[in-house]
Amino acid sequence: MRNGQQDRGIAIAFNTWVSSIVSRVNKSIVLVSVPFSNASCSEVYDFIRSATGFAIDRNVVVTVAHLDPVEKVCFVGVDGGRFCGNVLAIDNRWDIAFIESSELLQPLDISNDIPPIGSIVIASGMPYGLLRPYHAIGIVSGYKVGTFIDGKYVEGLMMLSTPTIPGMSGGPVIDISGNVIGMVVANAMNLNEFALAVPIKRIIYSYRILKNLGKIIHPTLGLKVVEGFSREVRGLTISSIYNKRIVEVCKIDIGDIIISVNNVDIETLEDLWDALDNAVLNNEDILMIKFYDYSDKKVKECSYILSLAES
Repeated sequence: MRNGQQDRGIAIAFNTWVSSIVSRVNKSIVLVSVPFSNASCSEVYDFIRSATGFAIDRNVVVTVAHLDPVEKVCFVGVDGGRFCGNVLAIDNRWDIAFIESSELLQPLDISNDIPPIGSIVIASGMPYGLLRPYHAIGIVSGYKVGTFIDGKYVEGLMMLSTPTIPGMSGGPVIDISGNVIGMVVANAMNLNEFALAVPIKRIIYSYRILKNLGKIIHPTLGLKVVEGFSREVRGLTISSIYNKRIVEVCKIDIGDIIISVNNVDIETLEDLWDALDNAVLNNEDILMIKFYDYSDKKVKECSYILSLAES
């Protein structure tokens, strides 16, 4: 009997906690729509296309870039209120759009922690045609997934075993502590039972770059790399090169291993993306790249000047 009472108490506490998370999410999410005409958002009741968005700041909503928002969009809140938004920036690298809101919203708490596979998460959104929120619970199923979204390849995504409904793209993914850990961008394998999400860390980096520069820039090295390929040296092994300048400057080649960038150890793709984005945020035009020359069996260093053309 005691075990039954304890189980019931745990179930009630869990349900109450999830309900409180959903209540907070409802104050942040909106339907983001592209109207047919230039009419006031309060007068528009039909849309060309729509997605979900959520407040990343008091006056800024983040949603998916494949919504293809024009300069002006309309928002519909969970309470049915309608207001306007102006597009601030598009980041096609991660399928992100930032939109300034004419009304203040309640941002959700954010976590940079990467929840382990199997962690419970909640996916939220405003599905097509419903004009009300939908929430689904599931688990984190995998990481580092890539897919084509609207003809563009997006990598580094989370896979969630969470049912989604069309229109939920742009909705937040919440962990069991009530923090945003990602944003839904697509379903996986063309099945609504699985969702793909961009990690919140990538969104935060993009937003910080936007606030610092007034635009979003993600420099690249012009290399394709793979993780965990070498047992000899920790780092990212170069699998192909499409930037001739880095070959000329650094004498780097396929098979060589990127060890560090600006004295930050590089072991994963996320490490490399972080280092390159931090270079932009810190106004660092020169990258100090340390790599292992596979042919010479030596660690070498290279001073490489970033070019905006490589962003």
